[in-house]
Amino acid sequence: MKTWIARRERVVPLLAAMGLVAGLVTAGVVLASDHQDTPEVELSPRFDVNDVYAFPAAGEGRIALVLGTSSPLTPAQTPSAAFGNKEQELYQIKVDNNGDAVEDLVFQILFTGTPGNQRVTLRGPLAPKVVGANGNMMLGGPPTVSGLTNRVLGESRGVRLFAGPRDDPFFIDLEQFFRILPDRRPSTGPLSVMPTPASSFRDASSAVDFLRGFNDLAIVIELPTAMLSADGRTPGKFGVWGTTSRARAN
Repeated sequence: MKTWIARRERVVPLLAAMGLVAGLVTAGVVLASDHQDTPEVELSPRFDVNDVYAFPAAGEGRIALVLGTSSPLTPAQTPSAAFGNKEQELYQIKVDNNGDAVEDLVFQILFTGTPGNQRVTLRGPLAPKVVGANGNMMLGGPPTVSGLTNRVLGESRGVRLFAGPRDDPFFIDLEQFFRILPDRRPSTGPLSVMPTPASSFRDASSAVDFLRGFNDLAIVIELPTAMLSADGRTPGKFGVWGTTSRARAN
């Protein structure tokens, strides 16, 4: 069965850079990237949504959803990196299970604590209180899963969660990218210098993976695929995207 990207969007509220990547998923994987490609996100990397993935998990009838953020982190930067505290950032993975491009279910992920000693709380999948770009109203009720970051949490047959640093899986020849689209280059650092123009990417033998050796902060949720459907059965096709925003109280 075929997989494809249906939509890419970015929304930048007045106080927060929100990254949004959307895809339609069948029985495969969706790949999309949003690595620090606006000045607002460059200055607030914790709000950056790098990639959103959805793929079959190791167990039959289960699916893994991944939201990557805060990339790129060098090995030296990784121990001091942290997800945003709940007073500042709300991380969400949203699911459309009826094909109308509006979220029917959301996962909300919040963090507390300092780098190296953070706790994570997951609620969902639950129906959102508000949908769309302003859909950052907090869900109520007890958490689905909670505990320390950097370890696998939850029951093996239910919802499982991991939040912590992982090798950034995305491949990009970034130097060549900025030669093709120089207006997308960052505002600071070595890649901010106006590059020599180019019209195409280099071939595999000469391309350089800029993200090789870099990490990001990943939120990984594994659960029964049936939990994402409207009727309790495995959905044949559904949309998945991720957002970061300021949390809004009930």
